[in-house]
Amino acid sequence: MPRKRSTTPAPAGAGPPAESATIPVRRVTRLRSRELKLEPEAPPEADPRDVASDDPEVGNAAAKGKSAANSPSPPRRPPYPKSGEFEHDPGKITPCTLRMEPKDPRTARDVVTTADKIMVRKAARSIVGISSYKPDGEGIAQCTGIVVDWNEIARLATIVTCSEALCVNGALIHPEPKLLIHMPNRAIGEGRLLFFNAHYRIALLEVLTDSPLQPAMFCSSPRFGQEVFALARDDESSLIVRHGTVLWQEPPSYLAYRHWLSLGCKLAPCGTGGPVIDEHGAVIGMAFVYIPNPYMLSISIMRTCIEMWMKFSRVARPILGMNLRTIEFLDISSQEDIEVENRISNGFIVHMVYDDSTPERLGISEGDVIVSYGGKHDFTLHKFEDFLLSLGWEFLASADSNWTVDLELEF
Repeated sequence: MPRKRSTTPAPAGAGPPAESATIPVRRVTRLRSRELKLEPEAPPEADPRDVASDDPEVGNAAAKGKSAANSPSPPRRPPYPKSGEFEHDPGKITPCTLRMEPKDPRTARDVVTTADKIMVRKAARSIVGISSYKPDGEGIAQCTGIVVDWNEIARLATIVTCSEALCVNGALIHPEPKLLIHMPNRAIGEGRLLFFNAHYRIALLEVLTDSPLQPAMFCSSPRFGQEVFALARDDESSLIVRHGTVLWQEPPSYLAYRHWLSLGCKLAPCGTGGPVIDEHGAVIGMAFVYIPNPYMLSISIMRTCIEMWMKFSRVARPILGMNLRTIEFLDISSQEDIEVENRISNGFIVHMVYDDSTPERLGISEGDVIVSYGGKHDFTLHKFEDFLLSLGWEFLASADSNWTVDLELEF
């Protein structure tokens, strides 16, 4: 008859069974005894690390549980940084609220490719929204501005915008307008007027801000037929973009600003004063909302005006006393007629001569053709305006009130 092995230890103080001497005794660990319900489990309040165990995970799990219970729960969102810039931690997931639909669908349609998005975002760091008010709170205009200078020590930014932000018909609406500057980071600062010029319709502002602003990158001059983006920022600091081209056409004859260039896109309502940028993100001009087409002031004219004011505290140019048109923008039949009849292929056509003006006294009349000026043969109106500003610079630099200039015109 086979012998039965006992796995139950004898009670304390009792003698061994008669046959136990020939039966090998199997050692039962505390872990095994608990599994067999032969030993009560440690009380809940006892530290598991004080209880001997063959199970290495018992102490570790208990220690981890105790540590987790006593440690504070992590924040659901990271605290807002004092520096104004978030630091990326690859080990954390930061919740992001994303609009399902774009705020301005036209912007989404006009900026599509990844390269264009990167370029426009970089250029947008240099544009601000501008809200102007009278002291009683009545609104004047909502425009856009371009950052042209940043003083790190003084924390001052210089911004150029359209004079429509504070003027009507070339005069200030109020001598002390309130100007709110809407930054790219959604901060708002109060601006101060430095100067404005009615002829070129530009104004220079200054704003004190703790948030550094990046000056824009400038190009030399726009080109006809060039693809461009017109940028704007509204009173909520939202970016608005339009895509178009510099049109091969002159402003209409009734427009006084003959040095403007026409744009082939519709601007946002707040787009006046905003930058027009090229395919590299460089500013080539300032946009003006107008009907039927918006227009642009060349960056070369704008920069000369700013530099002239910085150096001389004013802007000067000769009064031409006549309106000009360029042969380059006439229809092909008219160009051929002028070439056949007068052997002239390029130049400026005198469109109108003002009464009692210097051109009238010199005998210049409507229909005359200017084939050179000051030895130059660049017959685009915005380049001719650059030439007139260069004469104004010479006048201011001469420090002679009787200074005169001889303007050579070949007809």
